[in-house]
Amino acid sequence: MRIHKSVLTLGVMFCLWLGLVLGCKSSTQRTRDTTNAVTISAEDLYKAYDSNEADADKLYQGKILIVSGTVGDTDTPAVGNPAVTLSAQKSAAIQCFGFAADQKDAVSKLKTGQTVTVKGKCMGRMMGKLVVLEDSVLQ
Repeated sequence: MRIHKSVLTLGVMFCLWLGLVLGCKSSTQRTRDTTNAVTISAEDLYKAYDSNEADADKLYQGKILIVSGTVGDTDTPAVGNPAVTLSAQKSAAIQCFGFAADQKDAVSKLKTGQTVTVKGKCMGRMMGKLVVLEDSVLQ
């Protein structure tokens, strides 16, 4: 009876492990694989949140967005993932976080004022005026 329970327990644990291995992808890999993304400019995304945050959340929060805009700032820390701020209306507007480590070099080469396209998951407006994208990927 003990052997039967042990074999059953091992079988269940193996199935759980297999499900995790096959079902889990890194967050940026999920963003890269998504084909149903909404394309929008940083300016239009910022305007949508500035005019009516609740309506903008219904349209964009939790969805994958492809956002084109002007680089306002970049952050490539020695430890951790890089970040890019896209400008709109002459101020910081879209904060893009969670770039994979393999994009650190590309993010570090971005220049202020350069036009760039970023794909990421919209988390809504946070920190006052910033709209946040997570799991970001340079396009």
